[in-house]
Amino acid sequence: MSSTRTMSKMAVCVAIICISAYLSFPIPFTTIPFTFLTLALLLTAFLLTPSQTFIVLIVYVLLGAVGLPVFVGGSGGIGALLSPSGGYLLGFIVAYPISSMLKGHDAKLLHYFAAGLVSIPITYFFGVAGLCLITKISITQAIIIGALPFIIGDIVKNFLAAYIGSHLQKVLPKDA
Repeated sequence: MSSTRTMSKMAVCVAIICISAYLSFPIPFTTIPFTFLTLALLLTAFLLTPSQTFIVLIVYVLLGAVGLPVFVGGSGGIGALLSPSGGYLLGFIVAYPISSMLKGHDAKLLHYFAAGLVSIPITYFFGVAGLCLITKISITQAIIIGALPFIIGDIVKNFLAAYIGSHLQKVLPKDA
């Protein structure tokens, strides 16, 4: 793939991730909203290589860290990284390149779905840990408000991303 095409694909993924963070809905009893971010992150992992996915996520977090309003709800800045949901951002950087690596090269729905499932506990680990550190709540409370309400939705978004990603991967130009 040409470097221009690669950079364009990566830039589009950063933009989609930024936009998806604005598509959020509050959930009662938790400070962590439901978002379409997971769907965008999974699509990024399925359409890019692991190293490209890692770079896209670093760029996304850096854009937010310097103050651009790209995080959930239009937040940005170092304060957003140190908020109750800040641990999830670190989890994204770890989880989604791993999913990208595990997806395989044949664009099969089942492979994409299984690779995406791996991202869920990794993201929750970092998110729940951050929630505990920032809010000083117990691990049990953090799991109840920071992971359990999202499991079903994340599995559904994973399936959607696997379906879309596996189909897109079949029609997009192949890497050279």
